[in-house]
Amino acid sequence: MMAAIVILAVLAVLTAALFVRVNEYGAPQMKLLVKGLASLLFVLLGAVCAARTGGAYAALLVAGLVFGAAGDVLLQLMDCRPREKEKFFRAGLGAFLLGHLFYIVAFGMLGGASLWAVLGAAALFALLFCLQFPLRLDLGAQKLPVYLYAAVISLMAAFAVGAAGATGAAGATGATGAGGRGVLAALGGLLFVVSDAILALIFFSPLKKKRLPAWNLITYYAAQILLALSIALG
Repeated sequence: MMAAIVILAVLAVLTAALFVRVNEYGAPQMKLLVKGLASLLFVLLGAVCAARTGGAYAALLVAGLVFGAAGDVLLQLMDCRPREKEKFFRAGLGAFLLGHLFYIVAFGMLGGASLWAVLGAAALFALLFCLQFPLRLDLGAQKLPVYLYAAVISLMAAFAVGAAGATGAAGATGATGAGGRGVLAALGGLLFVVSDAILALIFFSPLKKKRLPAWNLITYYAAQILLALSIALG
C-alpha cells in the first residue's frame, strides 16, 4: 500500500508540474485535459491513503479533494467556453467552497475547532479584506461570493493550524502519526490561502505579473497533495 501511495504522490507532483508548463503555452482543450488528470491524481492519492487508514477524517478529506477537482475543471472551462465564463466561475467557486466545508469538519475532528481558531479566522479574513484595497481588486458582481469564499477558507486555514497544535500534543503522548497529520493539514491549509490570494490577483487585479499563474498552481497542487498525504498519517 505504501508503494502505491509513493507512486501516486510522485505522479501527482509530476503531472501538476506538467500542467504548470501546459497552462502557459497550451490550447484550452489541452489545458483542460492535463489539469483534469493532475486533479484526478490527487483524488486517487487521497483515496488510496484513505483505504490504508479508514475513518471519518479520511472520508471527509477525500470528499473535499473530489470537490476541489470538480472546481478545477469548472474554472478551466472558463477558457474553453468564454461566453459562459461567469457561470463557470461561480460554479467552480461553489465547488471549492463545499470542499473547504468538508476540510473544516475534518480539521475540527482533529481538535482544530476552538475559540482561538475562530479568532484567528476572523483576523485572517480581516487581513484578506483589507488587502483588496492596496491591491486594487475589482470584484464587481462577484463581491459577495468572493467574500463568502474568503471567510470559509480563512476558517479552514485556522482550523488546520489548530489541528496541528492539537495533534502535536497528541503525538507527544505517543499517538502514532498524529503530529505529522496535523502538520501536513496546516501546511496544506495555509498554502491554499496563498494560492487563492494569488488567484484573486489574477482574476481581479490590474497588478498582474507574468509568473502569478505558475505560483498559483504550484501552491494549489502542493496544498491538495499535502492534504491527501495527511490521510495516510492517521
